[in-house]
Amino acid sequence: MNDPQSKQSEARASGEEAASGRGYTSLKAFVVSDVHLNNHPYDRHKETENPRRQNFREFLTRINQEMAPQEKVLIILNGDILDITGSWFEPIMPWNKNEAVVETILEKLLHDIVDNNLATFQELRRFLQHPHAEIIYIFGNHDGLLQEFPASQSILRDFLCASPSSDLNIPESDSPIQLDESISARLRFEPFYVSKELDLYIEHGHLLDPFNHSQSDQPPLGDVINILVVNRFVELTVSRLRSQGYSEEFISRMHAQLHDIEYLRPLALVPVWIETIARQHDRHPENIGKQRSIRDILISVVAKTLQNPQMTRYLIHQLRLPRPILYFMIKLTMRLPATLPLLSFITSRLVRRTHSNKYQYKAAQKIYKEHGARLIAFGHTHIPAVQPLSENAYYFNTGSWKPVINIFKYSKEDLVELEYLNPDVQFNKVERSGILKLEKHDVTSHHPAEFSLQTIQSGLS
Repeated sequence: MNDPQSKQSEARASGEEAASGRGYTSLKAFVVSDVHLNNHPYDRHKETENPRRQNFREFLTRINQEMAPQEKVLIILNGDILDITGSWFEPIMPWNKNEAVVETILEKLLHDIVDNNLATFQELRRFLQHPHAEIIYIFGNHDGLLQEFPASQSILRDFLCASPSSDLNIPESDSPIQLDESISARLRFEPFYVSKELDLYIEHGHLLDPFNHSQSDQPPLGDVINILVVNRFVELTVSRLRSQGYSEEFISRMHAQLHDIEYLRPLALVPVWIETIARQHDRHPENIGKQRSIRDILISVVAKTLQNPQMTRYLIHQLRLPRPILYFMIKLTMRLPATLPLLSFITSRLVRRTHSNKYQYKAAQKIYKEHGARLIAFGHTHIPAVQPLSENAYYFNTGSWKPVINIFKYSKEDLVELEYLNPDVQFNKVERSGILKLEKHDVTSHHPAEFSLQTIQSGLS
């Protein structure tokens, strides 16, 4: 797999059409990443759209309202826009060798994700109705199956690039689609993006993270954890609560609380998060008369999840731990919950590339020195940032439109450290999205594009 530097040397002049004769006089580009649109349910009787992604939809609505007839506008979706791995609850894993089965599941899943986030996709479709609008979709680690199975991209293309007269609702998989070829040409899927006109280089950034891209014939450890730990934990816990006779009202509340596990950053905080929830329910009235307490159920589900044969096999391979040591760590963790914070700390250090911009910044410095791109943007870490590379060159990270739960503090060097090492903590729940906006008011001039990074950091209920 090519690294960012070799890809930069192959740079294609993507989207570099000359302004003359094209009918536009100005150019705007918006770079966003890590929206994580998924198939997780929400109350459709109370909500007209997915409330977890409403801010992103409103951002798209504003673009559509403000677009002028004589300007060209790019929306660059820099990876993990669709959360395919976070939506994968099937018994067949996406890395299964039976590719035909995997592709069938993927196509159905894409329909479900679009349907679950219909308001967002309707705005993207309206955006492409503008004759000078373009969408560049860059692959990340959560939506990498779109690159692995290119035919699946047609699910998105059929909806976003359908004839303007077509129904705005998601079509059924067997419904005929009337594709507008002029619109379809303005939607592109790419592993990275280079614009000479904007002096811009963009990639998602997971290739710099050894835990979130495949280094061999084994799947990335990040995918394994997302599917075999995060996705399975909630459904297995709910099933056991129900089998032990807990009330449906209580299960519903627990389901909502446990589902927040997907928002932890980094996922190494899972042990502390679970122990915190267990302590909150130690004296809950629902425990009375039950054979197994809420704490017992939570810990037993953690044990079953961590001891999943597939999970342990990938952990041994990726972390290079001998099997006896890994099993000893798991058993010790389950017997002594006090070790959970220590486990979180150790694993946080192991996967620190996932939740720090330090390594991306170093890669951006190298790209700038060797290839001269003035503006370099990544995503993946969920931490918005802007740092100078020189007097007129900058590195950006565009954060995430997915809620983030953490117990972090930030240093001046943008390193992330654990602020607490015990389960009696107050987790912060914030949204840290970043919008990198680039603009050339006159495409015939040789002045560099103006740029700004707007960040949104708001507490979420």
